[in-house]
This record gives sequence, structure tokens and C-alpha cells, in this order.
Amino acid sequence: MPTSVRRLAVLLAVVLAPLAGAEEKAPKPPETKAALSAEDVIRRVDERMALKSDFKSTVRLREKRKDGSEALLEMLVFRRDSSRDLLIYITKPRNMAGGGYLRIGRNLWEYDPSVGHWQRTTSRGNIVNTISCEEDFDRSHLLETYEVQDEGEEAAAGTKFRKLFLKVRPGMEASFPQLRIWVDPDFNIVKRVGYAPSGRTLRTDIIRGYQKIKDPAADNRPVFLMREVLEVEEAEGTQLTVRYDEVELAPLSPNIFTKTWLEGRFR
Repeated sequence: MPTSVRRLAVLLAVVLAPLAGAEEKAPKPPETKAALSAEDVIRRVDERMALKSDFKSTVRLREKRKDGSEALLEMLVFRRDSSRDLLIYITKPRNMAGGGYLRIGRNLWEYDPSVGHWQRTTSRGNIVNTISCEEDFDRSHLLETYEVQDEGEEAAAGTKFRKLFLKVRPGMEASFPQLRIWVDPDFNIVKRVGYAPSGRTLRTDIIRGYQKIKDPAADNRPVFLMREVLEVEEAEGTQLTVRYDEVELAPLSPNIFTKTWLEGRFR
């Protein structure tokens, strides 16, 4: 077993215990998770993170590579889930500030402010040269994107987790053609593993915590958004910690989701 996998196994046992009793949890649903179908579990996962309000967050990333070098990055993420708009604006480090990504329809465009050039990229492309990808900052739409297979329950740290295998639906695009996820009794994903079509492990994520926020556009219904995620790339052993800070749910100007808006930040 590779060293990185052994470390993750130990880490998973450590993080699951506090997640099982996290301070930001929704009331338990009347149905038991084991009684629900695999599709219903995924539907609950998507629903808990679904937003009617526009979304803005400061996202901080700390990347540690196998050689011990580290990189710190910061960016603003804007989302309008009702129209699937997404814009990522890089603020740090200074040599990357002003760049970003804009999704128009199904196309994701990357902007290089040093030359004022836009280039089309893909959902599988890395964001700001890290191991993160577009879906890390997008809304949760697992049931729409993947076919779901139930793999039963798995116990860790005294808690039973629902284990599910997801395979991308024909005609759909996803950063990971296959996923395996572990879901806690409150329908939070606590671990996910992304695979290539061959079954080779690409990335393993440990979700370290969630934050509960009221959605003002949905009668203050609580939503549960990821607070911190540890991403580990299998081949090189790169680790990326992603923190979603200063989350705001409020109307955003439609001008934000345009090339002109992003270009104007660097002028």
C-alpha cells in the first residue's frame, strides 16, 4: 500500500469522529439512511447544498508538494446556481492576481491578464495550476451527472457510513469519470475518491468540516456547505487544503459573470 494511502487511512479515522458529532448539523431526517436507495441518498446530498441565492466566497488554498515546497493562493468565487454561472477571480499571489475562470454555458474559459488572452479549458483542467478542478467550486449536482451504485455500509470511528460508487452518465462531462464516496448519517460527504476510466485513483479528498448557512432566497432554509477539504493527488502525492471562508449569500450583479468584468479587475 503506498505511503500516501496509509496516511489517508489514518487521517480518515481521525477526522470521521469529529464529523460524526460536528457542531453544524441538520436535524436527523425521519427516514434512516440505510432505508433509502442509493439515488435518494445522493439526492439528499445535493439538496443539502442546493442554493437559491447567489454565492460569493473567499477561497484560500495551501498546496504542499512532495518535495516539501508550498504555495499559498487566494481567490474569490462567484456562483449563480439558477443559471449555472460561475466566475473565479484570483487575488493572490501577486504574479497571478487578476486572472481567473469564467463559465459560459458549458464552456470554461481561462483568462491570463499578462497578455489579455482568453483560452478555453475543460472541466477536468486544473484550477490555478493546482490539483483542484472546476467541480470543487461548483454546485453539487451528483445525481444529474452520475449513475449511482450502492456499496453498502462501512463503519469507522464508531459511525456507519453509506458507501456509494458513481459512474458518469453517458453524454455528461465530469472532472472524475468515476467516484466513490462515503456519506455520514446526516447526508454529508466525508470522503470521496476520484478515478480515471481505467479505475486508477486520481485524487482522494477528506472533507474536514461543513458550515451551516441560511439561504435568504429560500425562506432562510439552512444549507450545508463545505468549510475545509484536504485533496491528495495520488501519483505525485501533492496535498491541497481548500478553505471556503467569508461566504455570502446575496444578489450579485449579472455583470460579474462576463469577460468584461474580469478583464476590468486588472486595469
